[in-house]
Amino acid sequence: SPEVSAFTKKPKTQEAEEGSSVVFEAETEKADAKVRWQCNSKDIASGNNYLILAEGNKHSLTIQTVTKEDASVYAVIAGGSKVKFELKVISKPDAPADAPAAKPEEPSMKPEQASDPQGGAALQGETPTPKDTPPHLRKSKRAVKLENQWFKGKWMDLATKCGKHLQLKETYDRSSKVYTFEMQISAAKANFAGGYRCEVSSKDKFDSCNFELTVHGESSTHHPSPLLRVDGGIFVPVADGNDDSGELDFSALLKKRAVQVHSEPDVDVWSILSKAPPSAFEKIAFQYGITDLRGMLKRLKKMKKDEKKSEAFLKKLDPAYQVSKGQKMKLAVEVADENVEVKWLKNGQEIQKSGRFEFGLRKIQIICIRVSILSLKCFSYLFPVSPPVMIVKNLDDQMVMKGERVELECEVSEEGANVKWEKDGVELTRDESFKYRFKKDGCKHVLIINEATKEDCGHYKVKTNGGESVAELLVQEKELEVYQSIADLTVKAKDQAVFKCEVSDENVRGTWYKNGVEVKPDPRINISHIGRIHKLTIDEVKPEDEGDYTFVPDGYAFNLSAKLNFIEVKIDFVPRQDPPKIHLDCVGRTAESTIVVVAGNKLRLDVPITGDPAPTVIWTKREKVNRQCHQPKMQWVRSDQMSLTNVISEGDGRVRVETTTGHCIFTIEGAERQDEGIYSVVVRNPAGEDTADINVKVVDVPDPPQAPKILSVGEDSCVVQWEPPQFDGGQPITGYVVERKKLKSYRWMRLNFEPFPETTYEAKRMIEGVPYEMRVYAVNSIGMSRHSPASQPFVPVAPTSEPIGLCVEDISDSSISLKWRAPERIGAAELQGYGIEYRREGTDEWIPASQGLTERTSATIRDLNTGDKLQFRVRAFNMAGPSAPATLAQPVTIREIMQRPKIWLPRALRQTIIKKVGDVVNIVIPFQVLWTSVLINGLSNPTSIGSLKSHSDHLLIYFKNAPSVLLNIIMPFLAQIGKKIELFSRKFFLQSGNTLLVILVKEWYTVHDHYRRTHCVVSDLIMGNEYIFRVFSTNLVGLSPEPCTTKDSVYIQKTGILYKAPNYKEHDFSEPPKFTHPLVNRSVIAGYSTTLSCAVRGIPKPKVTWYKNKMDISNEAKYRMLSKQGVLTLEIRKPCPFDGGVYTCKAVNDCGEDVVECKLEVRSPEGLLVSCL
Repeated sequence: SPEVSAFTKKPKTQEAEEGSSVVFEAETEKADAKVRWQCNSKDIASGNNYLILAEGNKHSLTIQTVTKEDASVYAVIAGGSKVKFELKVISKPDAPADAPAAKPEEPSMKPEQASDPQGGAALQGETPTPKDTPPHLRKSKRAVKLENQWFKGKWMDLATKCGKHLQLKETYDRSSKVYTFEMQISAAKANFAGGYRCEVSSKDKFDSCNFELTVHGESSTHHPSPLLRVDGGIFVPVADGNDDSGELDFSALLKKRAVQVHSEPDVDVWSILSKAPPSAFEKIAFQYGITDLRGMLKRLKKMKKDEKKSEAFLKKLDPAYQVSKGQKMKLAVEVADENVEVKWLKNGQEIQKSGRFEFGLRKIQIICIRVSILSLKCFSYLFPVSPPVMIVKNLDDQMVMKGERVELECEVSEEGANVKWEKDGVELTRDESFKYRFKKDGCKHVLIINEATKEDCGHYKVKTNGGESVAELLVQEKELEVYQSIADLTVKAKDQAVFKCEVSDENVRGTWYKNGVEVKPDPRINISHIGRIHKLTIDEVKPEDEGDYTFVPDGYAFNLSAKLNFIEVKIDFVPRQDPPKIHLDCVGRTAESTIVVVAGNKLRLDVPITGDPAPTVIWTKREKVNRQCHQPKMQWVRSDQMSLTNVISEGDGRVRVETTTGHCIFTIEGAERQDEGIYSVVVRNPAGEDTADINVKVVDVPDPPQAPKILSVGEDSCVVQWEPPQFDGGQPITGYVVERKKLKSYRWMRLNFEPFPETTYEAKRMIEGVPYEMRVYAVNSIGMSRHSPASQPFVPVAPTSEPIGLCVEDISDSSISLKWRAPERIGAAELQGYGIEYRREGTDEWIPASQGLTERTSATIRDLNTGDKLQFRVRAFNMAGPSAPATLAQPVTIREIMQRPKIWLPRALRQTIIKKVGDVVNIVIPFQVLWTSVLINGLSNPTSIGSLKSHSDHLLIYFKNAPSVLLNIIMPFLAQIGKKIELFSRKFFLQSGNTLLVILVKEWYTVHDHYRRTHCVVSDLIMGNEYIFRVFSTNLVGLSPEPCTTKDSVYIQKTGILYKAPNYKEHDFSEPPKFTHPLVNRSVIAGYSTTLSCAVRGIPKPKVTWYKNKMDISNEAKYRMLSKQGVLTLEIRKPCPFDGGVYTCKAVNDCGEDVVECKLEVRSPEGLLVSCL
């Protein structure tokens, strides 16, 4: 719905003349509304030039003595409504005044003109002087070094024009700490007239003021000044006369004139420029007539300066230092002369020798340290490193009512740190509607939401450079409040009865009941609902309209009740003896005749009775038959008098019995569960008695459910289950409400606003790895029960993904080795280990391969039956349970993999080999050798062998629980090429216990046969191999039994291989600068800061320079240049009409340069357009 304004009358934009007064008026709807006035979004108060009045709902703002500075945007705020309006100031016609006097003053914090120079006038030839002494200047709290510049027009610096016509002075009063800047013009001329500007800057602060100088006609006593002409930017007198340095007419520079040759001696301008500082380039260029500044800078760039190397410093400062915040830093240099004077400077200011001096690393970002010895200097930069800002206290989830104030609070590790607030991934900022407020108190950061609405529900996140925290906000509708309840009515016949009530929510509907039966509208009964008021109107009341009327709001567990009493005048003839009679429509014990009352409400039983004489009434109560417990029968007795008497009861004072003419009323205040039962009323008199039973049922909210149980957890969810409450309150359970909270938090978050009918609920949108608790409410038609006990704490985690790369590493007759890799996703919970299972082919039963879990990614399963065909799988376990299994693609047969002997004949030996007589023939034939059996102490594979593995070059025997014994191992080898089977035998002493025995098999080659010398040379060895040699002695009988073997092996070294990397031509990525987005012409209003933006690319990164009217403005305090990822921005602070002109951006690198420019037009508040080209 659209927002309603709080104003009945809004202020409008007005125009006013300088010096006059202006009044803005506004009227609000409410007389006590709080109203604020603002100027440029800043609050203003009565005083100085403003007068604020308020009378009832009328408010006014008066601005006295309007000046041009008052021309701005104003606003008036009342509640959530804000109205903006403008004040336009019309300047008066210019009037001649005295000579200008400019005395700007600086306060301590911001350079501000304490006394602005005033415009003036002077006769030609006279000296303009101030008409009045300037007022006392404001004092500053501390002395600040100020820099002052005087300009004529838009950009001409008067510091270069000082001479006999112009003098600039600067004074400083130490007692009052006031700077005074003066400009004195002697012998004014007509061309001196125009606009002047005084600028003052201090560090990053800046201020300026403007004034006009008017020069009238010459006086009779004034002698005309000699004429001047401009020759290449130099002021030259036409006739003989005095030196006219200080001439202020600069417009002649823009005219094209012929250059005249002077007889002055030639001056080497380039030698002067090469020795001058860059700040003096412009002055020298104009002095010597150089108009092409760009060409001058290019030429100076190509010229090389010969810098003298100083030997005053033996050890200089490093280029830069980096130190953590709060730490100490020591800087040291060494000088050649120990008696030389050394000065230390920080950011250009000398550091005085004082024990109180601190570098202040806590407040600065970059410190430039300079050491000076006379004119010799060395520099260094100090960079303090800031630690990341961490979140110490996280945000808490909140649930508030609609319209309430919300405060989300967190605490960070550092005071004054910047944080970023987001809602559902969107950054939050301040806006004009004041929806969000950000509060910072030391380390605490608070997000404030005024008057929360349904749209504010969501996840709020606070971010720092070291972490983040998330909280959820839920907004619920307000509870219904009763402003006016319905009252009991007593009416006569044919009268009108009106029941009226008022609730807080105008959108709530309700139902009217009479004695528990819904009232339907008809021609005589009217039901209306207007706003917050609900009415039940009964025209021409009849006796049957008497009864209890109840209003029940839809969706709320309470009602409003009242009694309608009907008064009817009757004249009946009653005999003297009339037996008592009870007149009830609900007599009986059927469901339709049961009276239902909500626990806590009033139970009122109004029984019509008749009898003469007046009968005695006795009330009794008994429990229902279906109840297990039996309470003693209670009795309430009325006397035989019809008048009211004291109530006789056995209760706690809640029961009241009263009798009126024709009625007996039984009332229980605040009905409870134990009040449920069958109430009997007995009336007696001498003529007889009558009895009636009334069945009363008390309904209440249900009992709380039992503590919920967590069935399962997921990555961000859990499944919770609970048991229904033992007592449903007398009404069926309509559903349940589930809440959760973080374990270390105190705020419970409701997960469902509509009752959930089942007893198993899946909670979602939780944070993995954070412990939670759950609790449940039971809901019936009466209301909501108390909450159940909290569940056991649990952590939402998900099982890991399945292990990957499961494969068989090795296999034998009774064991198998498996290996795999860790799962790709482990989650927030730590990995507890892996479980290995197997099953036989054709069965579904998985058998654990080992007890417990293993942390390794490989395992060997032993004691398997040879020949079994088994299927294996591996699962990863964490807190959430097992992951999905990784299973082998097909079953594996437990059996040693046997291979037949193979001879690997090389291709070179498959053809005829031709050798000369006497040559050595060495033929190497590789083969695969396996042993068929192993004899240990004469037994083949005894039972003590745990496992036996054979390879081509070695044998592995694992003995399990073997005794200490001397072993004799015989291994028959398969036949080699044309040779008989050899038996290899070794003896080993085996210790008791489990032992792994490794037997290596070597292959021997014959080098020399029947060699007669005791030394030899072995050739044709393969590089990179290791050899062992043995020698047999032989005779006619044969070889010696045992050979002689070398003690050490011989390794044939490989020749070095030199790798020559290929030569690739490196790609040249350099490119000249190019502006991808040009500058755009802009038109702005004076006094409002503006920016000019463009984009450039180039490799290497180009150097960017900004120009205004072809003049470099890099060192001007009024401008700020920014560069971020190729986007260049020039910020002009509070531009005035003199800041208009052509702005140029130039980008230069080693590959070239590029230029882009635009035109800036600055409009004065009066709407005048000022442009300078």
